[in-house]
Amino acid sequence: MSRRHVWAAAAIYLVLAVAATWPLAEGLARDVAWNLGDPLLNMWIMAWDVEQLKAILGGDVGRLAHFFDANIFYPTHLTLAYSEHLFPQALQFLPVYALTGNPILAYNLVYLSTFVLSGVGAYLLVRELTGSWRAAFLGGLLFAFAPYRIAQAGHIQVLSSQWMPLALYGFTRYLKTRRSRPLAGGAAALVLQALSCNYFLMYFTPFAVAYVIWEIARRRLWRARRMWIELAVAGAASLAVLVPFLAPYVSARDQFDMTRGREEVQAFSADVYSYFTAPPAQHVWGTRLQTYPHAEGELFPGAVPAALGLLAFIVWGVRAWRAGGQVAPRNRPLATLLGLVAASCLAITVVTIVQGRLAIDLMVATLRVRDIGRVLLFIVAAVASAAAVSPRARARIRALATVEGFFCAAIAAAWWLSLGPAPRVFGRTLDLPSPYAFLYDAVPGFDGMRVPARYAMVLSLMLAVAAAMAMARVLERRHGTIVLAALTAVFFIEAHASPFFVNFPGAATDRPAPELRVYPPSQAPAIYRTFARLPGNTVLLEMPLGDPNWDVRSVYYSMVHWRPLVNGYSGFFPRGYISLGLALADAARNDAVATHALRDSGATHLLLHEQAYPEAEVEQFLRWLNGTGARQIARDGTDALYGVNR
Repeated sequence: MSRRHVWAAAAIYLVLAVAATWPLAEGLARDVAWNLGDPLLNMWIMAWDVEQLKAILGGDVGRLAHFFDANIFYPTHLTLAYSEHLFPQALQFLPVYALTGNPILAYNLVYLSTFVLSGVGAYLLVRELTGSWRAAFLGGLLFAFAPYRIAQAGHIQVLSSQWMPLALYGFTRYLKTRRSRPLAGGAAALVLQALSCNYFLMYFTPFAVAYVIWEIARRRLWRARRMWIELAVAGAASLAVLVPFLAPYVSARDQFDMTRGREEVQAFSADVYSYFTAPPAQHVWGTRLQTYPHAEGELFPGAVPAALGLLAFIVWGVRAWRAGGQVAPRNRPLATLLGLVAASCLAITVVTIVQGRLAIDLMVATLRVRDIGRVLLFIVAAVASAAAVSPRARARIRALATVEGFFCAAIAAAWWLSLGPAPRVFGRTLDLPSPYAFLYDAVPGFDGMRVPARYAMVLSLMLAVAAAMAMARVLERRHGTIVLAALTAVFFIEAHASPFFVNFPGAATDRPAPELRVYPPSQAPAIYRTFARLPGNTVLLEMPLGDPNWDVRSVYYSMVHWRPLVNGYSGFFPRGYISLGLALADAARNDAVATHALRDSGATHLLLHEQAYPEAEVEQFLRWLNGTGARQIARDGTDALYGVNR
């Protein structure tokens, strides 16, 4: 019965994924999900991975040493490490791409799978924790269609979060049954998640470790010697798989200073009011909830998850309070006073975070609260003092260490970390201690992460699980099933994008944009196939260079020839790349500099997209290009291929 429930849930998630992304399914082999920016880069990355893997399996083991030396940004090395390597996604991508040669179809199927697999993963985790397939279905739905996915619809690495719940599911099963297979599955899922997205390697892995420690403490397994050995073996095996993929990033970071400054990181951190700001494309809330829009700051989780999450916190607190009622009181007046102090400080903390500061008129004086860190210390001191003098307080604190407690605490932790190195409210700095600032300074790799707001995906999982656990309690009551059905319908209506875009334009630039469509390599513009047939060691440079809309197409269409390409599009750019683009763009006025730049680029051929320039600019550029000794080899409409005189 339970397996049938899993397959039924997966089928429903698939139907809902098709509906939520419609009209993508209508043009699955020709339309690109969301926009023609990062998705094109990610198709090229997965295709590159597949080509290298095919060659390695075919006996060319030398490719292993140059796996990260992708064909873009010639002559720079380790260019795959400028972005995500997407190796797990490439394994999903491989069969369809190998059979059809169509990266668009393969990408779109991987894209849809992120919704279905995320739902199934959360379903399995919640069912394991609650025993309720109905609550599990809701948990899977809340995570599979979390509104944050709309804000990240162009980033398949962020959408590929399905391994998070599967890792927690495996660890839960292991600690419950002490069998090695669930541990192996949980470790494998954690590794796959880390390899799917560098952000989740840094952001989710500590939560997975914390969950294992929490469960060990809750189950009082500290003295289980065999368990510690098995966990150590699983950890070592996971690290052995990760290191070959991490080493190129370390090398690239050292060679090219691939770090992010604090100001850049803060610009892509959440604001307190980001969680009250919806993605504009979100149905229902997109136009109604624009409290504080900014880059990567559209994090409203939806009304249904928020309401059920609040219920989870209330249930968690009430259960802990009732647990204390079963213990005989001692030092009751003092414990009550300390509890009131802690509760008051907590209320002050919440109000101060929401308002940015707090002023309380005490008639004879005004109490102003700005330093939230001190208030938090008062809370810790009051709670510790209460625990020291009152057995009842200690019982209530111990009762907080439930499985529900972990997910409630994780929601708070993910929210806090998402605020980045300098927490802000409405753009104003909030005097709140920043754990992210500590990680940025102390943990290698954190200074390369640009978007702390992506903790929102971790928060979405924790919220989905906590909400589903609260729903499991509602289902124990009369009319619980009716409430579940209503919440399911309301959530899906509020959560999906309306409309869901396909072939949406990429970055806005001053230059004329290319066609709002790309084609599989077999149907690519003929000029690329002409270049692919040229003999010898050829290197291509496409103009314009440095414009993201044209560069990302240059990268995408390099799948036709897989020759070295001077152009590139990624999260980082080599030193001198922008200046190369500027030098070539200014060729008519500074021909000597442009000629020197062209020859230094290493290009043997230049592909000019005349459509990207006004007619007068094309004439000036061609006058300069002919002056360098370049000769036209082929033409296809407004695309002209030239051999460069080096």
